[in-house]
Amino acid sequence: MQLLRTVQIGVPATAAWALLGERFGEITAWASVIMASTLDGPPRPGAVRTCHTARFGPVPPGEVRERLLVFDPAALTLTYEALSGLPAFITHAVNRWTVTPTGPATCTVTTDATLTLRGPARLLAGPLAVRLEWDAGRVLDELRHSLEHHEPHPRTRAARHAEAQRGPGHARI
Repeated sequence: MQLLRTVQIGVPATAAWALLGERFGEITAWASVIMASTLDGPPRPGAVRTCHTARFGPVPPGEVRERLLVFDPAALTLTYEALSGLPAFITHAVNRWTVTPTGPATCTVTTDATLTLRGPARLLAGPLAVRLEWDAGRVLDELRHSLEHHEPHPRTRAARHAEAQRGPGHARI
């Protein structure tokens, strides 16, 4: 199953890449669905990011580990694959993010994900794709807001506040 979403952002491509690429391990700063994240070193092919996630569409909360396959600052693109933590109905997932300059102070950001579904889940690919594309649109909106307003999206702030209220040891994962 292929999922493709693009958002227009009112910042230079280098600013979008700085947050999306150079700060790959800090996705918690802008994506509400990621409750915590770490990267095992600088962003580079082979680096592994661990994300503690909230529910994302039909995907339950949990821990997902992702390995960078491509990290190309010159082309403003990165690709990663899920190593572990996928729900049982997804056997493999790869996501490519690309930042494309559209003017001196604007760019587009595209996410192009390929998911391989297991067994009966393949029969639900259509409705599943609609839901996941909707959720991906929300994530891109959070990225756009964070870049254009220099602060997290209200959804991201609300998610961080809710986690803080639960306190240590009560993370929703």
